[in-house]
Amino acid sequence: MSKSTQRVPIGEVALFIKNGLSVQQTKDANGLPITRIETISNGVIDHSRVGYAGIKNGEKDDWLLQNGDILISHINSKEHLGKCAIYEGQPKQLIHGMNLLNLRLDTRKAYPFFILHLLRTPEFKRSIAKITKDSVNQSSFNISSFRELEIPLPYLEEQKRIAAILDKADAIRRKQQQAIKVADKFLRATFLDMFGDPVINSKGWDLRKLNDVGTLDRGVSKHRPRNAPELLGGLYPLIQTGEVANSNGYIRSFKSTYSEIGLKQSKIWPVGTLCITIAANIAKTGILTFNACFPDSIVGFTPNSLSTTEYIQYWFGFLQKILEDKAPESAQKNINLEILRNLNIPLPPIDLQKRFSNIVNNVQAIREKQVNGSDEASTLFSALTQRAFRGEL
Repeated sequence: MSKSTQRVPIGEVALFIKNGLSVQQTKDANGLPITRIETISNGVIDHSRVGYAGIKNGEKDDWLLQNGDILISHINSKEHLGKCAIYEGQPKQLIHGMNLLNLRLDTRKAYPFFILHLLRTPEFKRSIAKITKDSVNQSSFNISSFRELEIPLPYLEEQKRIAAILDKADAIRRKQQQAIKVADKFLRATFLDMFGDPVINSKGWDLRKLNDVGTLDRGVSKHRPRNAPELLGGLYPLIQTGEVANSNGYIRSFKSTYSEIGLKQSKIWPVGTLCITIAANIAKTGILTFNACFPDSIVGFTPNSLSTTEYIQYWFGFLQKILEDKAPESAQKNINLEILRNLNIPLPPIDLQKRFSNIVNNVQAIREKQVNGSDEASTLFSALTQRAFRGEL
């Protein structure tokens, strides 16, 4: 920061910092909308994910948000602790809910969008970590400790200049992320248009067992314990259920590898294999983009002449929640290979499936460019943020 920048406790620039309202929520959308952790998304309030409070207008006006208020999560999992967003709206529209602190600034000293960007920096998150107390189920910090956290504060016009630069970079990043979501929605809509609803088989296709349209086999991990040191650290990629569940359709990275010893007690699956999770994460899918091993909590599917990988994958996307809800639960939810093999699948003509696969591949090529662009935009935003709060912009 410049020479005119001073470091001040947050409590010096906030008119007040207030806990959220603890109130019974209702499913009745006629209730007053109230914030919750799910409402915070990428620094803004997502009004489609508010809850509803069982209170009437005028009962809790002290908790109504005002334009420029900043909400920050102070009681939650480590992952969500410190998530923050700014409210852009008028009073009497949204109630400030529990587990979120409302930071209302003295706008003669602090510009809300500058403070928002600052609160989202890695440096500030490290400051929060120092005042955080962890328990078994959640982490938290209190108002008193939060008030004492120091922040860099240049003069007001400089705050506005920096915030304007970061707002533009953040807008680019968000547009890239939105474009990726549009591509995903397009493919789902295309599937429905071409094949109908696969859950009810609305177009009346012939039904076949999944085992009839391809080969399904569980991954192999014979050795116990599975994480024995001699099994790991070699040249052979090892995929776990979490990597399938978080793959967004295509498995492009891995965290673990097998050694030669690990490989001998496992199996390598080829590029293009459809991976299907059957434990913890149920019926999540991802297509391998490299040869890899995986344990028996994952099933590998290879289509025959009656099906395509892309058709099967999107069909699973519509069925996933149903399979998850029906999965028996002991230590963790799971389904077995026989359940998958005996699933009834609507089977459109192979030419129609291939046409859909071509559409998927073309859209995925575009989507990959968008992902790369999004990564570049995120990197740019991160670099600009670091420079901004080092006083280099």
